[in-house]
Amino acid sequence: MTDRAPREIDFKRFPVLYVDDEPENLRIFELGFRRQFEVLTAESGEAGLQMLEEHPVAVVLSDHRMPGMSGTEFLSRVRETDPRTVRMLVTAYGDAETLGAAINDGSIYRYVPKPWQPDDLNVAIRRAIELYALDREREQLIRELSTINQLATTIQQELSLDRLLDLLLASLTRMLGFDGASLLLFDEAGERLAFVKNHPAKGAVAEFLREHPIGTGAAPAFLGDMLNGRPAVLRFSEAERLEPPVRAWLHEVAAEEILVAPLPGKRGVQGAIAVDNRRGGRDFEPADEALLSGIAVVAAAAVENARVVDELKRSRQQVMRSERLGTLGTLAAGLAHEINNPLVSIHTFLSLANEKRNEDDPEFWGEYHRLACGEVERIRGLVATMSRLGRSTGEAPRPAMCELGTIAQEVATLVAREARARSIEISLEADPETPKATVIREQIHQVILNLALNAIHASEDGQAVQIAVGPGGPGGADGVTLEVIDHGHGIAEDDLERIFDPFFTTKGPDGGTGLGLMICHRVVADHGGGLEVSATPGGGATFRVRLPLEPAPTPEV
Repeated sequence: MTDRAPREIDFKRFPVLYVDDEPENLRIFELGFRRQFEVLTAESGEAGLQMLEEHPVAVVLSDHRMPGMSGTEFLSRVRETDPRTVRMLVTAYGDAETLGAAINDGSIYRYVPKPWQPDDLNVAIRRAIELYALDREREQLIRELSTINQLATTIQQELSLDRLLDLLLASLTRMLGFDGASLLLFDEAGERLAFVKNHPAKGAVAEFLREHPIGTGAAPAFLGDMLNGRPAVLRFSEAERLEPPVRAWLHEVAAEEILVAPLPGKRGVQGAIAVDNRRGGRDFEPADEALLSGIAVVAAAAVENARVVDELKRSRQQVMRSERLGTLGTLAAGLAHEINNPLVSIHTFLSLANEKRNEDDPEFWGEYHRLACGEVERIRGLVATMSRLGRSTGEAPRPAMCELGTIAQEVATLVAREARARSIEISLEADPETPKATVIREQIHQVILNLALNAIHASEDGQAVQIAVGPGGPGGADGVTLEVIDHGHGIAEDDLERIFDPFFTTKGPDGGTGLGLMICHRVVADHGGGLEVSATPGGGATFRVRLPLEPAPTPEV
């Protein structure tokens, strides 16, 4: 909410009703106060109630002694009709008992003694109107706070920037009843205010606004107001005084008024939010400006949060892509050797095939041919695995049912060369009872690959690394558990708490980025699972991944 500056009350905006059975008294009251207030009169309680039904008022004054319905009875009925109306009884001092009862049961706010003095009564009416106006303002503030809280609860649950903006503008029209709404954002230089969302979102008006941003060169005064945090009311009746782009906006929307409030941010105003009465709705009041300014504060915070989330998602995608490419580089030399070995057999077979084409050699055309074909399939499998690891289509990856044992076997094949170079034995145990899990295959493949490479790097020459896959999900639920076990130098107790922190590494400045385990932890968490580690210095380490059969929610990476 924005601070409200103290404002003078326009007393003429708050009607005053005076009820008295003496026409002379009514005439004197009207002549004495019609310049200061909007004065209404009635000669009986029944006539006064009829007038209240047709014309709500702020203050009611009633003579006490009237035929038919007394003043206290009339004011009691007024309280039932509209308890906000300020009620005053005009009475003589001799009516003290009646007066006290009326005050005690809440029928009247105060009394005016007869004969009343014009100056005293003028002050009394002004105080009554001030009380009424403050009460109305308090109710308005409560409604505004309730509306803003409701809107804040609605939009702050949405972290997707695009969906957040749609939800915000739709809420302004459905919840608050504005005819149209727009969201404008500044460019990085703060020199151009573009319409990024409009509601209604379709039609000629929305298309026109999207194609006509407002720049400082053509509308310096309007953009200056926005950058300085000053709301603006654009009126059709004053269109000729507006700057051309702003006037074009008003004409295209065809609204009597457009109310615009800046979106304040931590680093300055980031845009503006606008509402209009294009379908002929009521004119905007100061309360609407205060309400929209309060909503703008909430909306600005939600927009900043959604932008941060979007930036984090993009950053994480880039980090994962870089980590994947780094892993590919590490494996490239080993895979070249793995491919060269079968190529020797294939090349030999093809070289001899020309000489053997007319010979009946069962061993060559049988066993040797099958061996060459098997080596071709081996190369195809290696290339397919590497292709999946490095794939980046730009499309959001989709979960699918996968066998983690099969993925683990592919990983064991990929790291076999690096393990053999240090005489490290890689073994894989996959329980045939292990169920399939719904996962994003490429991401889980990278998790297992990172853990397997870490295990190899942590091992001494001649040691062993075990990969095991079996049933069992997080918290004992149905799922899959994968373990990568090494018998290397282990992990210091102080490092265990930091092992999943970004950029933390014990490999030295040239040994790694410190992002691999952080990415593994995040991917597993996105799948609704958990990544645990148990280790002792010099006693090796076990990394344990537990995944549910169905991820909830679907991971976004």
